Amino acid sequence: MFSFHRSQPLGRALIVAMSLAGFRATAAEPAPAPASAATTPRPLSLGDRLDPAVDYRYDPLNEKLTPIARKDLKPGHVYLRSSAARGAHVWSHVDAGGQFRYELGPGSSFPVRLFDPVADQETRRKALETRAPELARRLAVQGARPSLRLGADGRWSLDPASNEGRIFDLATGQRFEWHMGEAVPVVNTAGNTWIWSGGRYRSPVAGYGGAEPVAVDCCW
Repeated sequence: MFSFHRSQPLGRALIVAMSLAGFRATAAEPAPAPASAATTPRPLSLGDRLDPAVDYRYDPLNEKLTPIARKDLKPGHVYLRSSAARGAHVWSHVDAGGQFRYELGPGSSFPVRLFDPVADQETRRKALETRAPELARRLAVQGARPSLRLGADGRWSLDPASNEGRIFDLATGQRFEWHMGEAVPVVNTAGNTWIWSGGRYRSPVAGYGGAEPVAVDCCW
C-alpha cells in the first residue's frame, strides 16, 4: 500500500525519460471489474484521490492514471489495483488467466512496455533521444529496452539495469526474477523470505540463524 505525493522535478524527469523508449506466485487475487471505469475516463495524477472501486493503467510518460476495465487488462502487464484486504490500491500484474498476482514492493522492476503504454514505440524513441540522448545511445548499442523500478514511496523511476521483471511481494515477503520467461525464486539462508530495510533487501536471519538481519548488497 502506498500514499502518493507530487514528485520533484528531477525525479519526474527521470520517470518521463525512461518511459519514452520502446509469472508464478503463492496467491492470486481475481482482478475486479471497476464499477465506474466506463463513466470516469479522465486521467488522474498520482497525487489525486483514487476511487477504491476502480483499477488503473499507469502512463509513465506523464505519471497519469486512467481507469481500466477488466476486459482490457493485458496478461503480464502492470496496473494499480484496488485491494480490499489493504483498503487501498497496490501495484500488481496480471497473469495469463486474468488474475492479479503479487503486491509489488520496493525494488520491483519491469520493462516499460509492460505498463501498457499508450504512446507508440516510435514516439517514445524520439522523445527519449531528445530528453536523454546518452541513455538512448546506450540502449541502442546494447539492444536493450528500458525498465522502471518501484521506490519505497510507491513511485516508479529509471532502473539502471534492463531486465525481464523482478518482484518483491509485500504479501509474502518473497522475491522472484524472470529469466527466459520463467519466474525464478531468489533465495538466501532463510529460503525465499526477505525484508526491506535501509533501502535494500535483507535476510530475516544472519548467517544460519543469528538474531540480526544482514544486508544483501548483490541482490537488488
